Amino acid sequence: MSALTDGLSQLRDMANPRVMKSLREAGAVSPRSPLAVAKALPWLIGRGPSMGIVAQMNSVTLQHKIAIYDRNGSVTWRELDLRSNQVAHTLRDLGLSGNDKIALLLRNGREIVEIILGAQKLGVVACPLNTWAKPKELQKTLEQAGASVLVYDTAHSDQVAQCELEGVTLLFVGDGSRPLEGSLSLDEVVGRASQAPPSPFTRDRGSAKIVIHTSGTTGTPKGAQRNASAAGMGALANLISLVPYRRDDIVFCPAPLFHSFGLATLVVCSALGATMVLPDRFDPEGSLEAIERHRATAASFVPVMIKRIVSLPEEVQRRYDLSSLRVVLASGSAMSPDLRAAAVDTFGDVLYDLYGSTEIGWVTIATPEDIKAKPKTVGRPVPGVDIAVFSAQGDRLAAGETGELFIKSDILFEGYTSGESKAERGGYMSIGDVGHIDSDGHLFIEGRADDMVIVGGENIYPIEIEEVIEGIDGVDEAAVLGIQDDEFGEVLAAFVVGSPSPDEVAKICKRELASFKVPRRIEKLNELPRTATGKVIKRELLRAIEGAEPLDA
Repeated sequence: MSALTDGLSQLRDMANPRVMKSLREAGAVSPRSPLAVAKALPWLIGRGPSMGIVAQMNSVTLQHKIAIYDRNGSVTWRELDLRSNQVAHTLRDLGLSGNDKIALLLRNGREIVEIILGAQKLGVVACPLNTWAKPKELQKTLEQAGASVLVYDTAHSDQVAQCELEGVTLLFVGDGSRPLEGSLSLDEVVGRASQAPPSPFTRDRGSAKIVIHTSGTTGTPKGAQRNASAAGMGALANLISLVPYRRDDIVFCPAPLFHSFGLATLVVCSALGATMVLPDRFDPEGSLEAIERHRATAASFVPVMIKRIVSLPEEVQRRYDLSSLRVVLASGSAMSPDLRAAAVDTFGDVLYDLYGSTEIGWVTIATPEDIKAKPKTVGRPVPGVDIAVFSAQGDRLAAGETGELFIKSDILFEGYTSGESKAERGGYMSIGDVGHIDSDGHLFIEGRADDMVIVGGENIYPIEIEEVIEGIDGVDEAAVLGIQDDEFGEVLAAFVVGSPSPDEVAKICKRELASFKVPRRIEKLNELPRTATGKVIKRELLRAIEGAEPLDA
């Protein structure tokens, strides 16, 4: 689609009565809104919609409102807009033009936001990278990204130093005593650039795209490419019809912005003009302190963060006033009913559990009402999303029948940077999970399609066994997967963190589960290896069992 077509599509979205009603109810329409749209119109038509253009509009309607609190203080929407203009000019001066790529190895903070916005204003593809990545994995993702510029925080200098970066321009932020040789200071080069927006009309505008790398729980992360115009005002209105975000929200977000969930939070806050609190690292008690200090009204947590907060001693939790919270949004991995209940005890009846993926976007949301009525559901579909359940033979299944889940939506990704995409059936894209939809339209997830283990001809999804083990007193967390076995082809192995012995775990599993679902191997670990968003890295677990390999290896 052309910039003109994309821009007109977004204008139609904004003029839609349903969308306008949602924006008004969220407090996101002001007397200056028409002026902001009029001023941004040349860029909206010439370069297409993006968060960069939204930031430009926010600088008109919300000039002095705080956009971000971070480790360096605060920045207003006006300051963020001007700074991102400078970033756009800097990238152009470095030789980047339409659809070139810039990689970002940055912690949460204003820098990653400024660069994403500036890249979108220029039409350069931003590629945020996982700051937790080991050098070997970082090297692979950098090769996939094909970026000609890398902006890194000097907190990650050691990781970058072990990568081969021939022909890549390096810019650094952070401690000025730790940059790699040949790196330029981002602050210095950006500070010299013009604060005027880039020209709205250009022959080489590029596309406002972003590449988010998948979690890589079973292999090397893949780069999933998204067009910035995919999640427009219509998609936002669909989301806030279920999650009551408002313009006056202060959103605490330790979820990393290099992941799709953190990025989605940024998109929502930008579109509404809300304020974000961006800690550069997650700390359980520090999160409670920040929520109280900022009087945060919303928070974005991955489930493992919630797990660590609710595991704090009660006397620690009681020190902090969390009554300002209206929304706690969780996403990134599955939440057990017990964890949901503990979250409600800590934060109040404000938990919303979002189910989706990097490739598909948001799919369903379990509201507080859903969680009360059906503790295991991931909720009903977000308006604009359609879910189909298919059998292995490709037949569409009825309510209550279990099969592989396929999604139809306006916010699907464009494909992987490798040229691959997800499997499709009849216009629906696979999300890779197995589940069913009940007669009320609630979705239930029963496991990952590629996690299915076949033991003696019986199909097993590990999530059922994990829930039983995590329900044992003294167990903090558990993960289950299949390993090769000479007799049965494959058997279950369980990895458990907590005080019970393997014999105690096995005894309860035998009592609660069918015999073929009882793990044949139970290993105790001090902690489960996880991605930055809390997903268990199952390939790492295999190292605890010498010579064990998963079936798909």
